[in-house]
Amino acid sequence: MLDHLCINAPFESSFYGLNEAGEYFFIDVDLHSIEIPLASRSVHKDEDGDIKANALFHPYESVPTHFTGMAMKVFFDSSYAPYVQIKASPAKLLQGHNVFGTDDIEQGALEMIGFLYEAYPVLSRMLDWSQAWVSHIDVTYSARVKDQNTAHKVLDFLSNVSNGQTRLSKKKFDTSVYWGGQTSRLVNHKCYLKHEEFLKQWEEQKQLALKNDKAAQRVVDVMSDQRLINWTVGLLRFESRLKKRWLERNNIPTNLFELIRFQKQNPKILQQLWTKATSKIFEALRGQTMKLTDDKSVYEAIEKSPIVLNSKGKVSPTKVRNLFAMFVLVREKGLDELKNQYGKSQFYKLLSELCECGFSKAYLQNLHTEKANNIIPFVKLVEIDLSQQLPEWYQPPVSQFSNLKIA
Repeated sequence: MLDHLCINAPFESSFYGLNEAGEYFFIDVDLHSIEIPLASRSVHKDEDGDIKANALFHPYESVPTHFTGMAMKVFFDSSYAPYVQIKASPAKLLQGHNVFGTDDIEQGALEMIGFLYEAYPVLSRMLDWSQAWVSHIDVTYSARVKDQNTAHKVLDFLSNVSNGQTRLSKKKFDTSVYWGGQTSRLVNHKCYLKHEEFLKQWEEQKQLALKNDKAAQRVVDVMSDQRLINWTVGLLRFESRLKKRWLERNNIPTNLFELIRFQKQNPKILQQLWTKATSKIFEALRGQTMKLTDDKSVYEAIEKSPIVLNSKGKVSPTKVRNLFAMFVLVREKGLDELKNQYGKSQFYKLLSELCECGFSKAYLQNLHTEKANNIIPFVKLVEIDLSQQLPEWYQPPVSQFSNLKIA
């Protein structure tokens, strides 16, 4: 599902210039005429005692829509040519919720642009939409478990899982796990419990509705559908933010309308990109996740692995003992402590060989904690069925801006 979209649209080149210092400036544009709210980084009194504001800028604001608002900001005070940024969840704009939705970039983009035209018609016509580009796309797919208790256990297990360059972020909450640095210019991932997020957002909208917020009242009506609430139970949402640089490295056009055409030629492109972006996370889950609580079972699992065969094709008792000892140390001390005790190459070699014995990396990362007890096949539990992302009663939304002509 296309969960979030960030679009940047530059001003037509006739509205700005570039001075000798390499700074951009507007030409014959009165910022007050486009009616955006302005703030100032400094205020002073002139010689006549009048209050003057310097270093004007446009803070992010929420553009009204039929349902939830859309974030918008005009950038005219940066080192880049002036542009407008809009970002929102297309699903929320179209449906009033983002529990599920479509992958349609064109529909989402036109909905966002349409609301910008409604709120700021003069500003919107000053933009060169043909040069608009995508800053990031959030793509989301879900796994379903039987209840919220199981969902919490799976999330707790995932909180120790990392693989290669896909490392756990220090940012973590009770209902969310994050991978990747927050400042990464490529990609970020998170897994969160949709039911808890849904209830929190529902309550926030209820409070706004009590203050006679008409849009919030419409959202509350939508979110009160018991079928929708039930669908969120046991839902583990895996979300990846694919940023402009990552898309470019994967030969995906970032010009908005080139991307729309590309998706029409490749209808499953968002699924494919999400699968590629999250591959390291799910790779760490593969392997043996059955309950192995006694040393005999562990020893036998290692002994049966091809990794312990010597050059003559016979089992090397020394190799078996070394790997079993490593397994016991992981169980007793944890991977983090062992990593500090072993040389880097030796540690990763032994870890790789344990994985080749059938133990998943995720299992080993959780082995030192109680999370490894009574282990269940997590890789099956968090299996993403891309054909089961929508309920049978789902009706695709219809955009009021589907025939929008962008001048």
